Amino acid sequence: MQSLTILNNKLGQGRVRMGVILAPYTTFKLGGPAEYYFEAETDEDIANAVKAAHELNLSLTILGGVSNVVISTDGIKGLVLRNRVVYKEIIEENEEEQLLRVSSGYSMTLLAKETGNEGLSGLEYHVGLPGTVGGAIYMNSKWYSDPRGARIAVYAGDALGEAKIVDKTGHDRIVDRDYFEFAYDHSKLQETSEILLWATFRLKKVDPELTQKRFRESLEYRHETQPMGIPSSGCFFRNVDGQSVGKIIDEAGLKGYKIGGASVSEIHANFIVNDGTATAEDVQKLLDHIKTVVREKRGIELKEEVVMI
Repeated sequence: MQSLTILNNKLGQGRVRMGVILAPYTTFKLGGPAEYYFEAETDEDIANAVKAAHELNLSLTILGGVSNVVISTDGIKGLVLRNRVVYKEIIEENEEEQLLRVSSGYSMTLLAKETGNEGLSGLEYHVGLPGTVGGAIYMNSKWYSDPRGARIAVYAGDALGEAKIVDKTGHDRIVDRDYFEFAYDHSKLQETSEILLWATFRLKKVDPELTQKRFRESLEYRHETQPMGIPSSGCFFRNVDGQSVGKIIDEAGLKGYKIGGASVSEIHANFIVNDGTATAEDVQKLLDHIKTVVREKRGIELKEEVVMI
């Protein structure tokens, strides 16, 4: 209780709570209680929470759209920060492009729709991405520029200009795109555990009909090829040397394979779905089984994209 008192003194009276169940905030609809739970509404809230956790020697877990994590039914120890920081502003603009600053808690799908509707190109293919800007940059999330034809990857980091990040002690700084060392499903933030506060995107001005067409096609393709309306955490494993893991798992005969309330989607084999009764143990057993079968049949070691907490 002493930590709760100190946290509320630092972050605002009544803003830190104990035992908040996390499942409703996740796309997988699974997760136990947070030891300490705090919702950040400003960049300053995030920095202060990081400092407070560091000073109290508490582990800190940042949750945004909570779309590529599976949280244990035991919950999360330490301070859980849910990023609710939402803003965007135009920094520069000319006839050819717009430089837009966006908070890390902003919905990536909403941003893709808004910019696409305005004829600002660079993010339109990311419509349907369930996470936030912070998560998209952290994972360097991707989609494809022509889902019905040539599959050219478009990454969240492609249009990035610069960003403000905060380290584990609460000190912030502005870095350029090169700092992130973007690669497939990778940014430097995964190694440094630094937290994104905001990002600027350099977006080209084009005919709005073009960007609207692109995000409609991307969204339609997601609906056609991915499970919708059922809890999941998106693609569970990373592709292997350009090979589709969904195809690999399908060819291993695992589509529909089920353990408890968790199963391999019948629509896309790289999705694990929750029928509403799954536990974290079900998911862990299922992913272990998938990895074992694929290893034995194909000699391939699968690596998770989704984070188990």
